Amino acid sequence: MVLQLAKYVTIPEDIKPAEWLLYTFLERKRGTPVGSVIPNVFNEYARVFHPAEDNKGCGIVRWSEVAAWSGRSVHPEMQWEAICQPVSSTLALKPPLLGQCPREELIPLTELLAVHTTSLQRCWVCFWEGYAGIDEAIQRLDQAVPRIQLPDRGYYLLNVPLDKIAKGVFINKYGHEPLIPSLWWPDDRTWCVATEIDFRWTYVGGSRVCINELLADRRLECLATKPEHRGDYLSDVVNGPVLS
Repeated sequence: MVLQLAKYVTIPEDIKPAEWLLYTFLERKRGTPVGSVIPNVFNEYARVFHPAEDNKGCGIVRWSEVAAWSGRSVHPEMQWEAICQPVSSTLALKPPLLGQCPREELIPLTELLAVHTTSLQRCWVCFWEGYAGIDEAIQRLDQAVPRIQLPDRGYYLLNVPLDKIAKGVFINKYGHEPLIPSLWWPDDRTWCVATEIDFRWTYVGGSRVCINELLADRRLECLATKPEHRGDYLSDVVNGPVLS
């Protein structure tokens, strides 16, 4: 994968804009709690589910639809693998994106979050250092990109206007979908978005008003969640858990 940095992206001098993250995550003592993926400092949280695709790749399928077909229950800690059987085998569903918030959700998400910040032109994004092509793209730059080590992973830190995130920070040279950041937030820290690389959903933390508006937006499929909720494969005790 050949990646290059978009022209509207700027490189900060150091990791100071991201240092607030260092002491805001819960420990992963038992499973993977929401608060270990997204900073545990916000009033409310939401879990935005990445959609699946139908067998022809021409339409999105929501988790709630799959759960209805398979006779499973919809709840804040449900897992895709626990709700998709036997539906995925009979309908040949393409599973939700892993570790990447899809553009059909990213666009309305950035539009909604823009109302809840005064830092539209100054949004910080963190990219996991393990993505294919990231290191090569960084090495081709004339300026060093700050790297921050969080509890479980290392990330590169960059700055980009909020309305450009959906267009891509690292652009695939051959026209494929742009790489989406793992963590991103505005300079005023009124909210934060996190997409763990092993998860098929995205977490958003913010004010009660912000999260309530997100939950009410019909363009997104999401449920309210809490920092102590889990996101690992054993979390779905209602429908599962998933054992393999």
